[in-house]
Amino acid sequence: MDRIERLLVFGDIHGKWDRFMMAYQKAAFNPDKDLLIFLGDYLDRGEQPVPVMEWVMEHLGQKHIVFLRGNHEQMFYTAMKAKDEPDNLLSFLFGSPKALWLNNGGSITLSEIEKTDRKDRLIDSWLKLIEQLPLYTEVKVNGRIYWFMHADCEPDVPLAEQKTKTLLWNRSLAMHPQLHQGKQIIVLGHTPVQALGYQANPQWLQDGRLVLMDTGSFMGNGRVSCADLLSGEVYQSSI
Repeated sequence: MDRIERLLVFGDIHGKWDRFMMAYQKAAFNPDKDLLIFLGDYLDRGEQPVPVMEWVMEHLGQKHIVFLRGNHEQMFYTAMKAKDEPDNLLSFLFGSPKALWLNNGGSITLSEIEKTDRKDRLIDSWLKLIEQLPLYTEVKVNGRIYWFMHADCEPDVPLAEQKTKTLLWNRSLAMHPQLHQGKQIIVLGHTPVQALGYQANPQWLQDGRLVLMDTGSFMGNGRVSCADLLSGEVYQSSI
């Protein structure tokens, strides 16, 4: 896509529906002129995961919107697909898939899903959605190459050869931006910028070639953030 007006990207939402809607409405996405990419982690920790689920499911496959998979989607999927898992203290102590998810914010998500009258249908639909979410995407605009993934990558390794664990879980570039010496612009979520000592705003590092979009949506001082990578304009929720 070389003729888009804005290349919009959203950082982690984590079930913060109100904050997400505030940022989304400010961004005023136009599918005829913009490309919109989400970096994953739609649920967990925040108290309103169900409306976020419904919004993502409604918009999956729509024009010029790309949803990527985050580690929280992966945890949800693995937890729900785990068969005959013993529900006891030992399974929690030794880190079963379900325990990993519940202990990382999934307990709020599960509780909110169970409050609905369509628990099984919601879970089944979300599992099917996760199966469709790619781990990364590449976009070329105005002669520049943009790499998008949830967590991390190895800048010198082709996207198709990146390890799943790196794309979903690692934090090397966020913690050590100098590792990125390439020309492509790498855009990441996953690591809240506050944990790195920044204010709750997207961060352009390495002369703008590394963009950190996770602004701690679920934190007390956090925000849901969207940025136009072409102009640098930022659209955020209030704290």
